[in-house]
Amino acid sequence: MSVPPLPLRWRRRDAPLPAAAVAASAAVVAELRADTLLRVTAGAQLRACAGREQSWLIVLGDPADLPWADGAVYLGWDGGVLVPTLAEPWPCADLLREPLRHHTDQPAGLIALLPGLVLAGPLPREPLDPARLAS
Repeated sequence: MSVPPLPLRWRRRDAPLPAAAVAASAAVVAELRADTLLRVTAGAQLRACAGREQSWLIVLGDPADLPWADGAVYLGWDGGVLVPTLAEPWPCADLLREPLRHHTDQPAGLIALLPGLVLAGPLPREPLDPARLAS
């Protein structure tokens, strides 16, 4: 017997999560990359994870150091998953974490859940190299 997938719903959080990352996809990636490069060059300690062919970018760091781009989404940790700071998924992130890891083949990686989008990649551990980001 198969069970139909549970629809994911989002609601506004009562209190925002602390920002731990910022994510961009499509046309917003270039702007986020540019501001990230400026901040890293100025001394910010940021880490990043990017999708194949730079289709998306997640930048992690201290809230005061996070870059900005019009259309990017700030993310916070919820149950081991990055989610928008102002939105809460239902079912909760705690219940979604392991199925998402299994589905994305990222057992110890970074998972970001946004409305209509799941981003997954290796968890960046080293500070971002400005030369690598610029390429």
